[in-house]
Amino acid sequence: MAKRSGTGKSGIVVAQEIRAMIEANSSIKGPEVMTLLKEKFPKETFNDKSCQVSYANIRKSMGLSRTLKKKPGTAKKKAGRPLGWRPATAVASAPMAESSINISLLQAAKELLQHCHGDAAVAAQAIKQIAALQMN
Repeated sequence: MAKRSGTGKSGIVVAQEIRAMIEANSSIKGPEVMTLLKEKFPKETFNDKSCQVSYANIRKSMGLSRTLKKKPGTAKKKAGRPLGWRPATAVASAPMAESSINISLLQAAKELLQHCHGDAAVAAQAIKQIAALQMN
């Protein structure tokens, strides 16, 4: 797609001028391009930033730049909790005192599991129902 004619009175297309300079000398640097543009067109004012962007884009399209593609996964990590992190539940985080575990509780738990045919999920559900009824 062809560029439109340049804006302003003189009709300069900066990208075409920069491309011609790069084709003439492929080792030319960005600041040198700016000085050559100002020497060639002394009455014109150029936006330095947009000329530098044009210079970089033209070098890239011509295959002269040495920019490397970013590797995926090298982005900065966000501060905070790691992925998959969940807070511990109150039951799991509360340390049980060794004195609170006694053999009679373990025997009662074993009997409950035997009555539930070894299904721990059913035994846990039964304990939750008992707790909901607040039976002691």
